[in-house]
Amino acid sequence: ITFGSFNNYNKINENVIEAWVNILKKLPGSKLLLKSSSKKENDKFQDLLREQNLEKSVVFLPTAKFFKDHINLYKNIDIALDTFPWNGVTTSFEAIWMGVPVITMKGNNFNSRCGESINKNIQMDQLIAENKDDYIMKTLDLAKDIKKLSYIRDQIFYKALQSPLFDSKKFSYEFYNLIKNI
Repeated sequence: ITFGSFNNYNKINENVIEAWVNILKKLPGSKLLLKSSSKKENDKFQDLLREQNLEKSVVFLPTAKFFKDHINLYKNIDIALDTFPWNGVTTSFEAIWMGVPVITMKGNNFNSRCGESINKNIQMDQLIAENKDDYIMKTLDLAKDIKKLSYIRDQIFYKALQSPLFDSKKFSYEFYNLIKNI
């Protein structure tokens, strides 16, 4: 299984790293692809990976020069791992657009509820974790159930298209009417 997170490196904190290390240790042979639009020193994370004997399990990808190259990198990911408490928004939409499910965690404010909101709107509540332990468990369960993972990957794009999040015509119509009424 190849996991991925293209969220900004500034969103990766010790709790996120701990969860990801736990997941990688419990799934020998799995990989985690990381890419960010921001530059950040990864020394602390890389030191921890070396300590855990996982340095070969995590690949730090360079920033893609062109959007097409960036979006095509999602084809290498089976499951996207959201950061917490600062969820991805654009990266979650990109992953879903490319048919990649996103495991996220519930939060307690607007910034930490974006992943939950996105998954709820595309009827993927089973990908929303209550806490860090649940995040790890949901990730491991999905990674080990290839049939379920394949089914979700086949359905997620179409569920997104049917959701209010991807209905640009309805949004445009409602937005136009709001402006017109003002």
